Amino acid sequence: MITRTLLALLLSALFLACGSDNKKSSDPTADAGVPATLPSIELSKLEYLFENATYMDATFYEIPVSINQSELPQIQQTLATVSTESMDLVPSCKAVGHIWFQVNGENVEEADIYFEADCIGYVWYKDGKPAYSNKMTVQGVNFYGNIFEQVKGPE
Repeated sequence: MITRTLLALLLSALFLACGSDNKKSSDPTADAGVPATLPSIELSKLEYLFENATYMDATFYEIPVSINQSELPQIQQTLATVSTESMDLVPSCKAVGHIWFQVNGENVEEADIYFEADCIGYVWYKDGKPAYSNKMTVQGVNFYGNIFEQVKGPE
């Protein structure tokens, strides 16, 4: 009897909470304290970039550095920093930068770069909204970590 009562109360609370706000945020990290998950970017998109990208540009928000690559092997090394696993989007995490990939002067893919303890990876955009996420590989952690360490300099 108590179990049924608790279950009924739980279901009632759930229905009330679900119907209380009809607005949806486009920010995947908007839910208080609950990690959101976006699917991994489609492998075919990464393969296309790996074979065809002609330019990559990355800018960072808090440090005076940008990365520009126009040679396919360099761009392929950057793409190797993208894991096939999706990344949990922790609400407290903030993007440290943004990266764009071009093919013959046209922006093809873009993503926010995350490099914090709870979220290290990329959030990819589709039609101007977050659509995919990927963790960063160990190679990527070392690559970006080296850049940030060099900019920081000796303490």
